Amino acid sequence: MKFYQLLKLNQFIKNSRFKFLALLLLHVLKKRYLAVHFDPVNACNFRCKMCYFTDANYVKKLKGIIPENELDYLGEAFFKRAIKLQIGCGTEPTLYKNVTKIIKIARSYQVPYISMTTNGNLLTFKKVEEWAANGLSEITMSLHGVTKITYEDMMTKGDFDKFLNVLAIVTKVKEKYPLKLRINYTFNEDNFKELQSFFTVFDAYDIDILQVRPIVKLGDTAYNNYSLDAVFPIYDQVYEYLLHESKKRKVQLLIHNPSQLSNRKSSASVINKYVYTYISPTSLYHDGFKWNEETYDQYAKRTMLVCGLLKDVFASRKVLKSLKNDKLNYEVN
Repeated sequence: MKFYQLLKLNQFIKNSRFKFLALLLLHVLKKRYLAVHFDPVNACNFRCKMCYFTDANYVKKLKGIIPENELDYLGEAFFKRAIKLQIGCGTEPTLYKNVTKIIKIARSYQVPYISMTTNGNLLTFKKVEEWAANGLSEITMSLHGVTKITYEDMMTKGDFDKFLNVLAIVTKVKEKYPLKLRINYTFNEDNFKELQSFFTVFDAYDIDILQVRPIVKLGDTAYNNYSLDAVFPIYDQVYEYLLHESKKRKVQLLIHNPSQLSNRKSSASVINKYVYTYISPTSLYHDGFKWNEETYDQYAKRTMLVCGLLKDVFASRKVLKSLKNDKLNYEVN
């Protein structure tokens, strides 16, 4: 499935009412439109400085694991409507014992795009090949520094050499399976300039997608400099470099253009409240959702989702403007 083309289409269509109407039709026709984001375990082997795992008070709330015997229910409840399954969002999915089962269940429900986000340090060739053989579409590797010094400083407990080794492993597996490799680079004032050497350092690896995104506040984290004052003067230069080098290598680049970096709210994000579906041991979709008792379609019927979509189709400009947020606020190049 051309998932990134759908993202591009969503950004191309500026009319929010049309988007809600399209979602309404997809729902009524029993088509797929959910982006299911799934954290099977609330744990991480890293302590990245920009992450809430360095917020002691927040970590106290991050407990639990989804029982393996509930994975079948998860598939029945949500995967029939899922256009994408994202395994790993804010925690480390490779700490879950049976990731392969998640992928197999998603594939049995014919989820078109199955992705996993990981720091990668626990990956082996055997694991990556097993996941790819069972239908994993994409591995997304988190990265907060181009150099070894910055990487290991920002990604506490991480090993830069292991990271490079995993990139090599994924590149090798890609020779046999249609697996995509994506890099998510979160920048701040201290690691942004390093992006000017990104392709020099990582050119040996078969990267398909690169996302470059600014730091956001995730609590009382170890790194707390949210200013981008030092970034703005050189942003255009780095932006043009990444754009040029990505096109040359046929790498899909997801990045804020200069105006998006200043204005974080985007019309592309208005569909988020209907499309984005987050599930973890401590966040079982919406508060009103009856876990282990109903499916997404049953919940949608009970809560009159169709009425909500119709209401947004005819909403005022003021209401539509209020729905904009910082999600999906980037270019898909």
